[in-house]
Amino acid sequence: MNPLLTIAKFEFRYHLRQPMFYLYALLILAQGIWATYQQVTYATGNPTIDTYYVLSSFGLILAIVTVLLAGQSLTKDAEFRTTSYLQTLPITSRIHFAGRFLGTYITGLLLAACSPLGIVLALITQGTGVDSIPWIALIDGFIRLLSINSFIIISSTVSLTVFLRSVRGAYISLFLVVLYFLLTASNEVTQTNSDIWLLLDPFGVGMTQESINTMSFLADADKLLTFTDMLFINRLIWIGLALGMLAQAEVRFSFDIFTYQQSDKLPLLVELNSYSPSHLLPIVQVRFGGWLPYRTTLHLAKLEFRNLVYQPVFHITTGLLILLAVLLATTFSLNPDFPELPTTSHMTALRIPMGLFISLFLIIMTSELIFYERTVGLWPLYDALPQPNFVLLLAKLIALVGAAGLLTVTLFLIGIGLQLANGFGDIDWHLYTSDLLMDGLWRYCQLMALAALVAILINNRLISHIFNLVVFIGLTTAYQINIPDKVKFLYSFLPGSTAYSDLIGYGSNSAIRPAIHIIWWGFTGLFLTLLILTWNRGLSGGLRERVREWQNRFSWPYGLAIAVSGLIFGVGLWTFQKHYPATETSQMPIQYTTQTTTIKSISGRFIPVQVKYYHPYQVKQILTAAQSAMHKGEQLFGIYPYSSLQILEVPHGPFSVWSKPGQLAISEKQGWTADFQQPKKLDYIDYLVSREVFKQWLVHRIKPIHQPADGFIRQSLAEYLALQEVSEKYGPDRLKQRLTQRRLQYISKRNHNNKPELAVLQSTGNDALERGRGALALSSIGQVWGNAPLSLTIGQFYRQAIQQPTATSASAFVKQLSNRLPDSLRYLTTYLSDQVWFEFKIGRIANLPNGLSVEIVASKWREKVPNHRQPLLINDFIPLAVYDQEGREIYRMLVHPNPDEQFARLPALPMAKAVLIDPAGTWPELNKRDNYKIF
Repeated sequence: MNPLLTIAKFEFRYHLRQPMFYLYALLILAQGIWATYQQVTYATGNPTIDTYYVLSSFGLILAIVTVLLAGQSLTKDAEFRTTSYLQTLPITSRIHFAGRFLGTYITGLLLAACSPLGIVLALITQGTGVDSIPWIALIDGFIRLLSINSFIIISSTVSLTVFLRSVRGAYISLFLVVLYFLLTASNEVTQTNSDIWLLLDPFGVGMTQESINTMSFLADADKLLTFTDMLFINRLIWIGLALGMLAQAEVRFSFDIFTYQQSDKLPLLVELNSYSPSHLLPIVQVRFGGWLPYRTTLHLAKLEFRNLVYQPVFHITTGLLILLAVLLATTFSLNPDFPELPTTSHMTALRIPMGLFISLFLIIMTSELIFYERTVGLWPLYDALPQPNFVLLLAKLIALVGAAGLLTVTLFLIGIGLQLANGFGDIDWHLYTSDLLMDGLWRYCQLMALAALVAILINNRLISHIFNLVVFIGLTTAYQINIPDKVKFLYSFLPGSTAYSDLIGYGSNSAIRPAIHIIWWGFTGLFLTLLILTWNRGLSGGLRERVREWQNRFSWPYGLAIAVSGLIFGVGLWTFQKHYPATETSQMPIQYTTQTTTIKSISGRFIPVQVKYYHPYQVKQILTAAQSAMHKGEQLFGIYPYSSLQILEVPHGPFSVWSKPGQLAISEKQGWTADFQQPKKLDYIDYLVSREVFKQWLVHRIKPIHQPADGFIRQSLAEYLALQEVSEKYGPDRLKQRLTQRRLQYISKRNHNNKPELAVLQSTGNDALERGRGALALSSIGQVWGNAPLSLTIGQFYRQAIQQPTATSASAFVKQLSNRLPDSLRYLTTYLSDQVWFEFKIGRIANLPNGLSVEIVASKWREKVPNHRQPLLINDFIPLAVYDQEGREIYRMLVHPNPDEQFARLPALPMAKAVLIDPAGTWPELNKRDNYKIF
């Protein structure tokens, strides 16, 4: 048989003989079942589409298992000392490397197949018949989604392991994989729609879901997933990167690559490992007691710390920490609405995603330090040292605390550096101290104590890693799901950490956080006592033997330590009970600053406008936006209906913005901390303030008839007018970005709704439909008919609504709009009354002597039933724009595409370089990648 296949077969059979393989399979099976049940919340009603949604994400458990398999595929040769034997075989190192990789990949695919199997079991338990299970979609998704991501992860992990010449290369992959899933699951990273970031997604989740949303099988869901062009490019990039890393690793690999660092070891160590422990040096078991030899402890801690920080994995982790922190504070946290100032609360919020990264690293390194002497073969000498467990373990823990402190200081310096680099000097040093210590360093120490105890009790390095990861992921997930009140007692996680507000701090959790920290230190003291009692410095023994050894070790100092830990716990619990009832219902005071100005209305009346704020950075911009909106509102609707206007900054909560007659309440995260040094990017403030000011007329002054379409009057009209304010002040490019946001938000919620969607005029409180599609439909009408006459129509509707309140309804507005539209444009009202969709594509472009000829392939349909299209005859006017080399618009016209005449005639434009249909992006299309073409 071919040596390559022989090695691959051996690798595959080796994994099948390991009990952990079947534990991995059960975990992945559970992941498939759990993910399918989670998908029910966002189900589309079609098993094929829902299956693709589940398979679009690789899954955290499957990713961890794949990394662990790949990490040990090559390093176990060094662990079992088979290098000398391998060198005697008639194979090359490259054949050995390729065989191990192939066997690991096949094993990974077998485990990955458990995920589709879990989907099948979940569908059957939900009542889906066997005949209705999308078998083809399961097979297709496994081949084209799971198998590709498995290849990318295994290739990257094996390559990093070879590059670093240690299993720590796999730990780097593990850190990155877990961080990726934790961040995407907790929404710490703002989901961006930029193509460049979607291309850089290693799992291609965003591009895959876009393919699901936009492909033709939404109309006929029995077809297979078709890759969009961007997803195809994404897969090519990451497969090419994985192949490149694999090729470099194959060149560098040799049989001695993992053993070169052991050349300086004494030959005696190898010989000692071949004897029974009873024939080694005499073992001294000194119990917990006596005075602590602090000099010895500090010296050992220094050696352990140097050994830890000199490791390549520590350097790489620190580099990744710096890189990820900078990216999260800049690129990944880019607010799609406005550029934010690097405030201290924004910088300290990095402790949440970066804290997960640091915690994961420290948990892994805790287990590594616990088993370090066994891993390198020094356990006989270490076990014979005349030092008690307390001294040796304390030295390790001090080293880990030192590493945690070093990483915490690094995170602190990154935040300060980013603030000073942006010229921001308003630094809250107290917040830095409390957050990076209480929610940072001290929590790391508590997690390390728990991880050390788990590792010592399990007494197996690999299995302890798995259990620690499961515990850590469980704690993190439970904390994120139950923010902020459902879980107060979740080990090491302080309540309200993610809900900090500059206005009220941690709100009702502010007083109880120190008490809960004391409670956790009581548990931590218990964990430290137990790990010192139960630590086995030598080889693993049976459980009965170890329990007997623990009983023999136990003495009064251990009992005293347990009693002190219980006392600390009791003090923390008493403090919590003392403060909790009072803080749960009390209102936290806010230190407001007030600024008042007077606006002269068009009618000559002076209207006082008061702003009560905590953040002073954008008060001037807010006042300017309010004045402009009030003038615009008086032009359209008449005199401002109230005697004054108050704008209030409120803490971030369930509602970002709310208003009542004469008052606007805007959350602290809605523009108050926008970067005042970039005035050309502050259109969101004008949009938000204008929208709420217009509602002073459209919502609080008139009372529409209570019917399904009243949300159109309360939301869509003000939304459209506010977007027009953005267009007038900041230009069409900024308007297009705002409209794109509305479109993407609307489509995202639409695709996760398995109920038949209603038209805009039939909406029953669907915010995405009223603010998204409603504003887009009005913008479409404005582009064809003109925004000025449409705005005047809205103003006329308001005036009539004041005179005849009983006739105020959305249908009355559409009737009035239809009466004002010319006969050729009355079809535009169907954008509000019907649920129509479009698809535009630019075909051939001919540069003729007398002008340009552009082919436009267009279609139009209605969806009365989800995912089933009813074709319609297209008879619509659509804007078409021509751009030059610099991206400037040089020509615009309305085209009238139809099946009989697909070519639009344009004049000669020598500077033309690109053509775009629907430049503002307001027409309802699922995929707008084909309506743009460069010459």
